[in-house]
Amino acid sequence: MRARMRVPALGFFLLAVAIAETIYATTARANAVQMQSGCIGTVAPWVGYMGDFKTIVSGTDSANTSYRTLWHLPQLSADSVSLVTDSATCARAALAYGRNLDVPDTLTGRQMVTIRVGPTRYVVGDPNYGSSYMLVMVFDSSFDTVFVSVAH
Repeated sequence: MRARMRVPALGFFLLAVAIAETIYATTARANAVQMQSGCIGTVAPWVGYMGDFKTIVSGTDSANTSYRTLWHLPQLSADSVSLVTDSATCARAALAYGRNLDVPDTLTGRQMVTIRVGPTRYVVGDPNYGSSYMLVMVFDSSFDTVFVSVAH
C-alpha cells in the first residue's frame, strides 16, 4: 500500500497563511499610518510661506510670473490661498508626498503642512523632513501628479 505524502500540502498551507498574515499586517500598518498622518497648523516658516504663495499667485510683475512658472501655480487672487485643516485631505497629501520622495515611503506617518492654491493645486511640505531645509511639493487636486519638488 502506498502512503500519501501530506507534507507538501501542509507546506503550501503554511505558506498561504504566512502570505495572508503579511498582507494583513501591511494593510493594517498602512491604514494606521494613514490615520496618524494629518495636518499641522501654521509652523514658524510656513506662516511666511503662506504670504509668499499669496504674493506669487496674485502678483503681476515678472518675478512673480517666473515663480508661478517654476512652481506650476496659476494666477489667482491672494484669497485663493488657504491652509488646509481637513485631516482626510492632509492624509492624502502625506501619502502622495511619501510616494514621490527619492526613496518612496508611504508607511511613515507624516504631519503635513498643506496649502490649497485655488481649486487645482496643493503645496505640501513636511516640516520634519530636513534639518536645514524642507522639501516642498506641488500636486494637482487629486494628488496624482506632482508638478515640482523644491528644497526650500
